[in-house]
Amino acid sequence: MKAYPLIKYSLVTTFLCIVITFKALANIDIDTIRKTSIDSTLVKFYNYSYDSLFLTSGKFVDTSLVNVSDRDILLRSMNLFATLSNTGLAYNKMASDPVFFNGFEMTHRAYDLYLRNSKSVRFTIPVQPFTQLYYIMGSKKEQQLNVSFGRELAPRLFVGMEYYLVNSPGPYKNSKSDNSSVYFTLRHNTKNNRYGISGHYFHNKLTMQENGGITNDSDFINNQETDRRVIGVNLTDARNQVKVSGFGFEQYFNISKPIAENDSVITLMQKFRLGRLTHRFEYQRNQTLFTEGDPLAGFYADFDTAVNIDQTRDSIFQQTIRNVLQWNTLGYKKHNDDVPFYLGAGIEHLLITHKPDTLQKKQYSQLIPFVSLKISVLKSAFLEGHARLVTGEYGQGDLELDAGLYQYLGTSQKNLGKIMFKAHLINQEPSWKYQQFVSNHFSWDNSFKKSRFLTLTGGYNFLGMTAGAQWQFIDRYVYLDKTVTPKQFSGSAVIYSLFANLNQKIGKFDLKGMVRYQQVSNDTLIHLPLFSGKIKLTFSQDLFDKAATIQPGVIFSYFTEYYADSWMPAVREFYLQDEVKTGGYPFLDVFLALKVKRANVFLQYVNVLGLTGNYNYLTVPHYPLRDPRFYFGVSWRFYQ
Repeated sequence: MKAYPLIKYSLVTTFLCIVITFKALANIDIDTIRKTSIDSTLVKFYNYSYDSLFLTSGKFVDTSLVNVSDRDILLRSMNLFATLSNTGLAYNKMASDPVFFNGFEMTHRAYDLYLRNSKSVRFTIPVQPFTQLYYIMGSKKEQQLNVSFGRELAPRLFVGMEYYLVNSPGPYKNSKSDNSSVYFTLRHNTKNNRYGISGHYFHNKLTMQENGGITNDSDFINNQETDRRVIGVNLTDARNQVKVSGFGFEQYFNISKPIAENDSVITLMQKFRLGRLTHRFEYQRNQTLFTEGDPLAGFYADFDTAVNIDQTRDSIFQQTIRNVLQWNTLGYKKHNDDVPFYLGAGIEHLLITHKPDTLQKKQYSQLIPFVSLKISVLKSAFLEGHARLVTGEYGQGDLELDAGLYQYLGTSQKNLGKIMFKAHLINQEPSWKYQQFVSNHFSWDNSFKKSRFLTLTGGYNFLGMTAGAQWQFIDRYVYLDKTVTPKQFSGSAVIYSLFANLNQKIGKFDLKGMVRYQQVSNDTLIHLPLFSGKIKLTFSQDLFDKAATIQPGVIFSYFTEYYADSWMPAVREFYLQDEVKTGGYPFLDVFLALKVKRANVFLQYVNVLGLTGNYNYLTVPHYPLRDPRFYFGVSWRFYQ
């Protein structure tokens, strides 16, 4: 595979030089940068719990021109992902990011960013009714549609919804994606804000054809077949289907009565606040199905013989019922991101039903106590901590501890930046998928010990720039080996990382970037690129007396060669391999965006350097990414 050795060294230098140059050219006024203008067309929202509106300064729905060309959910993050040959298929993050299962794993790690659930739905709080349409059209009949809606039906009664669709036939045989998700929200609170209630419903359906990759990489790398539909693939009649649906509600009650604004004398008893009680109920249902018309295909030759040689039909059913009762100190007072004092404690009860294919249905009951604490010290330092402990019939003793220290060089209002230190400890049972699994092609029954992850992160943040280092200790790591068999490493491994992130607007320029250097002490166990980076640069120019804005831009990303994990569709997981290296290829996209009143339009050309004749653009073995192509998109917001 052809390498670009200078790029991995020059990208960091280029990244830093651009920042320094822009700062020198633009006479930056720090106070001006910190100011944010808010108008009635902005739409505020929060995720998951209404408490988040009292703990932070809130979030706003993005309507900026700079992000309109982020055509894919994965591209809206500055992280890099190893992906298959089409939009909406499985992905793998190019960095270690352990997740606490909170009692039982209900996530789909290869698809999570495509799915909406109780934690990701947005409760909007618009000043005026709004509807936003976002439509993208690409080559090979690819289409994406995103519809968002929110309004206040009556005083303090808000409704919202969002619908997302991806339909892409794909450039290769049997690589189509047909994904959709929708959710609805409802929220109300009393006039004095003593009581509030919110509810939501969500439904996701992902249907993804699985071709197992192309049979011969050289057919693509040597460009022997310009018609990608002619290139042979490993599976011609296989697909994965994932359904995730559920609903829930949350209600809170402030124990103390509100203090009237016209009270001239406030008694000692009135000053003493009793905090807030919150109750949350959630129901979630997961269904997965893998089907294969030819279980004896050569793709499975190196693995176990199929149990049913006529057809594969592997299904898994999961269901959780969750009740959460919590008390905290919030009351009526709202805070910005730096909370002077917060204490919260509560308990979760989970009732889990798990039915993996032919195995007997199992039910588990769990109680999970938790506590959270945030403290401000002299308006310049902030401490926060969170702890969860799993008790019950599954994952007994699973523990998560998360702590952070943030120190301003000055005060939170006037400073020369912020130093931060974070510690995150996870001690938990490996995923149920690694412990006990039965399918037509793969089966195992293990009793692995708990895995432990300790992550220490330190960094410095100033004016949208963050730089730091991370040390991650992993003990008794569980993974899928080259035979797609779960194994637990008896020892430990360490991942060392250096990183830098940037998100700034300087004059007419917008610059977003990420660079990461990571090294693994045991690179036979965990495969990650040594270096990865991504830069997005745009320039905005007003036209026709500010009636319109035009914005050209470029997106550049790169990662060094490494043995990227392979994809096994029959278990919906990535597994280790050491035969094919991916990476060493620079990805370059260019786009032109135009804003006219409330409409944002863009035209984008993707993978420009694919025109040079180098066909090494693979991020997952045997899954070439798509060839150079155009995208057209429009985002339009309506009010009233």
